[in-house]
Amino acid sequence: MLICIDGKTIRGNKRKEEKPAHIVSAWCKENGFCLGQKVVEEKSNEITVIPDLVDKLQIKGQVIAIDVMGTQKEIAEKIRSKRADYVLA
Repeated sequence: MLICIDGKTIRGNKRKEEKPAHIVSAWCKENGFCLGQKVVEEKSNEITVIPDLVDKLQIKGQVIAIDVMGTQKEIAEKIRSKRADYVLA
């Protein structure tokens, strides 16, 4: 199974001076469903959220695909420690 991890800014949810919410999601490409999501704090980015999201998923034996934002040694090591493979673009 291929699990894609990607972040998206949710448009149309801005309140006053706050920025719109940015959410990182893990979803199954083959079945089209979301396995988990995590909100990125305002002064942070996807790099800090992806390891937390990977911790919460059962990914043993799966392939994890992450775009350029997730090409970090810590993220790759986290995925390997959970006995999964990865594709980092």
